[in-house]
Amino acid sequence: MLFPTVKVPGLDDIEIFRDHEKDDTFYALRGRPRIALDDKGNPQLSFYFFSRNADIAYASSPNKELVESQLGQLLFTTDLSISEEEHNTITEYLATIVENPNHLFVRLYNKLGGGRRFMPVNRANKPIIKLGTPNTWKEGTARLELLEGLGDTFKKQSSAEVKPSLVGSNSAAFYATFGIEGAQLYYDALTKGYKGEGNNTDDLTPLQAIVRYDLQGFAYVPNIEVRVTANSTQIYDHMQTYQEDYSKTRRGGVKVVSGIGYYRKTDTRSVTASKTDIARLIEEMIDRKVINIEITDFGDVAANSEEIREVETNLRTTLMDTIMNTILPNFFQTAFIGEEKEAEGEDGTTGNGQPKPNPNVGVSASERDRPNVETHYYFRNDVDKTKINSLDFHFKKSGTVEFRRYPNGTLITQLTEDQRKQLVRHIDISSPEVQILEVQVGVNADFVADNIHSIIVNVSYSQRDAKTNVVRENSKSFLYKKGDEVYTFRVTMARNDKGQLLDFYNVEAKISYIGTADSPPPIQLNNISDRSLVISYDKLGFITVDCIAGDIDWTLIKEAIVNLQYKEEPNQPDTKKEIRLSKEKPNGNWRCYMYGHKNKNYTYQVKYLYADGQEATGREKTDTRGTLMIDDLLAGRAKASFDVILDANTVKTAKVEILYEDTALGIKEEYSHWFNATETWDWSMRLRENAKDTFKYRYFVQYKDDIVYTSDWKESRTDEDIPPIHLRRHIKALTIDGGLLDWNKWQVVYVTVSYNEPDKNYFVRKNIRLDANSMMQSFEVMAFSAEGKPFTYSLQFAKAGSATIKVDEKENTTDLLIVEEPPVVEPPAPVVEPSV
Repeated sequence: MLFPTVKVPGLDDIEIFRDHEKDDTFYALRGRPRIALDDKGNPQLSFYFFSRNADIAYASSPNKELVESQLGQLLFTTDLSISEEEHNTITEYLATIVENPNHLFVRLYNKLGGGRRFMPVNRANKPIIKLGTPNTWKEGTARLELLEGLGDTFKKQSSAEVKPSLVGSNSAAFYATFGIEGAQLYYDALTKGYKGEGNNTDDLTPLQAIVRYDLQGFAYVPNIEVRVTANSTQIYDHMQTYQEDYSKTRRGGVKVVSGIGYYRKTDTRSVTASKTDIARLIEEMIDRKVINIEITDFGDVAANSEEIREVETNLRTTLMDTIMNTILPNFFQTAFIGEEKEAEGEDGTTGNGQPKPNPNVGVSASERDRPNVETHYYFRNDVDKTKINSLDFHFKKSGTVEFRRYPNGTLITQLTEDQRKQLVRHIDISSPEVQILEVQVGVNADFVADNIHSIIVNVSYSQRDAKTNVVRENSKSFLYKKGDEVYTFRVTMARNDKGQLLDFYNVEAKISYIGTADSPPPIQLNNISDRSLVISYDKLGFITVDCIAGDIDWTLIKEAIVNLQYKEEPNQPDTKKEIRLSKEKPNGNWRCYMYGHKNKNYTYQVKYLYADGQEATGREKTDTRGTLMIDDLLAGRAKASFDVILDANTVKTAKVEILYEDTALGIKEEYSHWFNATETWDWSMRLRENAKDTFKYRYFVQYKDDIVYTSDWKESRTDEDIPPIHLRRHIKALTIDGGLLDWNKWQVVYVTVSYNEPDKNYFVRKNIRLDANSMMQSFEVMAFSAEGKPFTYSLQFAKAGSATIKVDEKENTTDLLIVEEPPVVEPPAPVVEPSV
C-alpha cells in the first residue's frame, strides 16, 4: 500500500510500506544508495592504480606538456538493500507497533485497509513480521555523478546512466577511469581512509560520488478522493520571491568594499536550480497553502484528525510529480544541452501547453518522452502570469497506480585493513622486464674555426645482471669529421639484486688538430647515464665564453671593451682575449684550452668609452659561465606595468598617459599607449644619475555610446604595483509591467523613465507607452557600476472623455515596476451658503 508509511527511529532514510492484503508483510525502501556487499560481507568495489612507463605515457599523451604517469579505474555496485542489523531493528520495531491499535500508523492502516485483521504470532506470542523489498518496479535508471567539472586529469570517463536490476535490492553497476590527479585522490582515500569523529572512530571513506536512482513502479492506493488547487497569481508572486531569495543565498558570493564616503556590494551569483531545489519549493508552497491539497472523500478517516494529516503528508510525495510537471514549464527552462523530443499536445499537454495531470497519479506522456537526465533549470525571465492557468485537478482512485521514488546520496564505504589489501591493487607497469639503453651521441665543436681534424668518441657498457648472472656489455667507437654527425649507442641493460636497472656507461673522447701531432690528453667520463650525450668544448677540456651586450645605453656609450684571462696558464697565447662590443657589433666569443687543469674560473674586466670622450672601468670579476651579459654602469630605469581590463562590448577605446618630470634636472617627458582590447603595457625609461624615480599617470576611456571619461592624475614610483584598470559599463534594465491594470478602464498609460549619474555626466530619459496590446515594456541603460543608481519615473493615465491623471515622479530600486491603479481623488465637498 502506497500510504500510510512508517519510519523506524534511527533509520530515517528507510521508508516502510505495508502490504494491502497480507498484514504480516512489509516492504523496506532505502532512500540513500549504498555500496553493495557480497555473500561474505565484502564491499563489491575494486580499485586499480596503474604506475606507467614515462616514455609510453609521453608518447600516448595528446598534450605533451602533461604526461600522466599514473591512471586509475574504479568498479563498484550499489543497491538499496538493508543490512542484517537494520533488518532486525525494523522487524523488532514493527512487532511492537502492529499490535498497538492506538499507534497512528496502525490506526490509519486499519481504516484505509478495511478494518483490523489478526496477525500470526510465534511461540513467544510476538507477531511474526515478514520484511522484503518492493518488487513491483516498472522501469528506472541509476545515474552516477563523480568528480564532475574537475577536468580530464581527475576523471576521464564514467558510467553516466545505467539500468538497475528492478528486482530485489535494485543493484546497479558503475565504472570510472581517472587521470593523474583523480587516481591519486582515490588511491589515498581507499588506502588511508578517513577517521570519524566523536564516538564514530571507524575508517570511513567518502567516494566523492553521488548516485541518483529514478524508480517508477506500481502500488496500491486505498479508496480516497483528493483535489489539488492553486491560484496562478499567488504561484507567480511566490516564485518571484523565491527567485530573489535563492539567488542571494544559494549560489556564489557577495563582495563588499567600503571606505570613507563610499560603499559597494557586488553580487556574482547565478540563479540556477536543481530538481531537488524545485521540489523543496513546491513543498514550501504546500506548507504556505499556495497549493492546496484537499481530501474530499477519505472513507472512515475522520476529518481534521491526526490521521488525515498523516494522509496529507503521504499525498505530497504521491502528487509531487504531477504538481512539478505543471510548475516546471511555466516558470523554468531546462539547462539540458541538446535536442529534446517534443511531446504530443493531445496526450501530454493541455491546450495552452501546460502539462496535463494524470488521474492515476503517474507521469504524463510528455515526461516519458523527455530525455532521462539529471536536469538543472534556469528561472525564466519572460513569465507572463496572465497566461498561466490555475492549478486544478481531481484525483479519485482505489486500486493500483504508478508511483515514483528517487533514492540518492553520497556513497561512503567502510574498509578493513584486509579489505584494503584485497580491493585496492597497485599495478606497476612502468618498467618492462627487458629494456634497452639507447644513447644519442654527438659533438659540439667548430671544426673549421678551431682547425680540428677529427674527434673520436668511445662508448662502453659492461654490467652483470644479478638475476641471470650474465654480463651485458657492448662498446662502440664513433668518428666525427665534420661535427654534424649523430650516432646511436644501444645495449641491453642489466639489473641489480633489487631489480633496479643499471644504466651507467663510460665514455672516452679524443680531439686531433690539423697540421700537428700534439693533441690534448683524452677526456674520461665514467659512470654517466645521459640518454643524449653531446661532447662539447666543456667535456673536451676547453673554456668557451659568449660575450653579449646586455643593458647598455648606446646613446651614451660608444664602446665597451671586455678583457678576459684564464690565470691558471697566464703565459699561453689563447688564455687572454680582448672583445670590443658596440651597437654595430654587440657580441663576441673566446675559447681557450685548460691545459689539463680542472679549475674553470676565468676573470674579466670591462672598460666603457662614452660618446663625450669620458672613460669608466668596472672592477675585475671572476666567473665560470659560458654566456657573459655585459651591462652599463648607468643608474637604472623607471618602469611600470599597466594592466587594462577592457570590456569590448561597452568600451570603444582607451589610453594610458604617463608624465615624467624632474624640475631639478630640467626633464619633462610624456608617454602614452592606446588600448582596443584587454592588454598589459610594460613601460620603462632610462634615468640619469641622481634623477628621481617617481612619475604620474592617468587614463582616458571612450565608451560605445561616445561618452568620454578622463581620470585624475595619480603618482607612482618605479616597480610599484599599479592596480589593474577595469573599464566597463553595466547593462541595467527596468521592466515595466502593466498587467494589473484594468484596460477596459484605461486607454493608454504613459510612463516617463529617467536614469541619471551626474558625476559621470550621464542622463537618459524615455517616454514609454502602455496599452492593452502592449502591457509590458523595458528600459535599458549602461550604468557605470554594478549597483548603478535608482530609476525615476512618473505616470499619466488617460482615457477618452476624461482628464489625464498624473502620478508624480518616484524612485524605483527593484528594477521591476508593476503599474497599479492610480489613487482615487475625491472631489471637493460643495460649499453651502449660510441662509439669511
